[in-house]
Amino acid sequence: MSETTSVPPAIDPRSRAAALRRERMRDRLLDTVFDLYQPGQANGHLVIDDVIQAAAVSRGSFYKYFESLEAAVDALGERLTAGMIGDYRRLFDDDDAPLLRAVGGVAITMLRAWHDPRWSGFTCRVDYVNYFERASSFDLMVRDALDDARQKGQMDFASSDMAVDLIVGVTIEARRRLMRGGMAPRSYMDEMLLRTFRALDASPVMLAAAFDTVWLRLARDG
Repeated sequence: MSETTSVPPAIDPRSRAAALRRERMRDRLLDTVFDLYQPGQANGHLVIDDVIQAAAVSRGSFYKYFESLEAAVDALGERLTAGMIGDYRRLFDDDDAPLLRAVGGVAITMLRAWHDPRWSGFTCRVDYVNYFERASSFDLMVRDALDDARQKGQMDFASSDMAVDLIVGVTIEARRRLMRGGMAPRSYMDEMLLRTFRALDASPVMLAAAFDTVWLRLARDG
């Protein structure tokens, strides 16, 4: 009895071209949102008309891809966050001490703001606390690291929501300052990390060790 091998159907070139056009249009809209959410651009509250005018597309074209401006911001935020999450997971894993993971996450965020002012501009312009809650992957990683550190006695706090809000609040101000420049970035980031995690009752000795490891890994990663 002969065996038959199933052959996957050939992709219609027209379907492939249409999919590519859709992808390019979606990227065009997201790039426009990214530009408009930079500090100093589109002063005031952004609306869909701002996006369609800047992208030179119709309202109908926008709604083919996003049901609202908030949905486009969410999609852009997830796209920008994906690379940072990949970097974090490459440098820190579940075998690391939770304090190290928590410090590493905040350090990566601040370092990204220093090296990529446009990323920082977007995260500073949007309602980042609200966006952060919607960016579920990163939210869960931070919460898991903080809760694990508390359970292991490396930090002490009563409310996980408070701890997350503290980190989000202080780091958004750090991103704004790093984006503007005018200070010694490494010294500034070191003190911001120290003061933030001391507020969560992490010990100075453990923090010093975590800082050394975090910066060594980031330096090796380039």
